[in-house]
Amino acid sequence: MTPYRTRAAKKNLREGIKKMEKTMSPAAQVRRDFRLGRPPRAVDNPEPLHPAVVWRRAQEALADFRGRMSAASLNPRHAAAVIVFIEKADSEKPCFTFLEEKGKTSEEMQKAVFETLSRADVIALGMIFVQLDEQTQQKAIFPYLFFGLNERGMAVLKRAAELEYVVGESLNNVN
Repeated sequence: MTPYRTRAAKKNLREGIKKMEKTMSPAAQVRRDFRLGRPPRAVDNPEPLHPAVVWRRAQEALADFRGRMSAASLNPRHAAAVIVFIEKADSEKPCFTFLEEKGKTSEEMQKAVFETLSRADVIALGMIFVQLDEQTQQKAIFPYLFFGLNERGMAVLKRAAELEYVVGESLNNVN
């Protein structure tokens, strides 16, 4: 993005942002607010995060996103997320673990996530969020990073977001 050089350019930029925000649905505004800010700096050789750290970050991110949805008078159950990880044997293939499933308690899900992420050949990359936009009746799918990813890591996360059957299943597991 080209930096603004004059006050008029800055004013024009602010007006454009306000105009864009007026046309956005409430769900899109929540997504925009949740994703605002600088992304984490890319890491060339990511070290595996401890499963407890991944679980805490994932739970906090999902709770934060659902809290923002509630504040915007949206149904927080219209949001779900999965943790995306890779196995060192096939580092180009995204694998998933659910945060929530129908009929399972939080403790059971935490245990399953810990078992998966505790393996020595697993690296958690981030999360894929799914949000049902009530106004447009469309699913919005977007990533959330635990740490900065290099190009290969981002490619895996994008591939994970494209696997709609898994991502869609995460929303069905909650509702």
